[in-house]
Amino acid sequence: MEEGVTIAIARHGQTESNLHNLWSGEGDDNLNETGKLQAVILSKQLMGYNFELVISSDKKRAVETAKIISSELGIPFGGSLRILRDRSYGSAEGLTSEQIFSKFGVRMTNTLSGELDSLEGAEKVLDVYKRVHDFINTAVRRFEGKKIVVVSHGAFVRAFYALAINNYQGSRITNCSHFIVKIVNGRLVLLRDLMRIEG
Repeated sequence: MEEGVTIAIARHGQTESNLHNLWSGEGDDNLNETGKLQAVILSKQLMGYNFELVISSDKKRAVETAKIISSELGIPFGGSLRILRDRSYGSAEGLTSEQIFSKFGVRMTNTLSGELDSLEGAEKVLDVYKRVHDFINTAVRRFEGKKIVVVSHGAFVRAFYALAINNYQGSRITNCSHFIVKIVNGRLVLLRDLMRIEG
């Protein structure tokens, strides 16, 4: 029987784009002061699980969140992976939900809104899920027997959570929302359910 890999997967802390409700998957904001505080709170909620390493997407907001976690938990920052990026929103990048509806007639209900698939440059929902599956396979190969923290983005975390609970409706993923799973023998086992950090 495989030993498995334990993963706490979290969304990054708040940015100014998040604060102003902009859909900005490809954006590269730094954390604002609230986001930095959220990352510290997240770190405290991860204490006691003996995580050994933190990795992130290559976007500044995720790297910054991961480095705060690294410092707070006293574990190494193991670098960034492009595969952990947010969904690209294509023509809708940098717009509010109201602006997207006004301009394209598309209602953005969440980061995995299927209607967005029709917009130029937008990553398809199924491709987000494929990236999650590819990352899971990578994690099993690279981190067998380890306990790691992964900092990603709303769409990626939402898709990962949907797979973990076998419910494709997903859930609300606020900044620094996180959950913990163990991947063993190809199965996702939920160890701690989704936790949100408000404010």
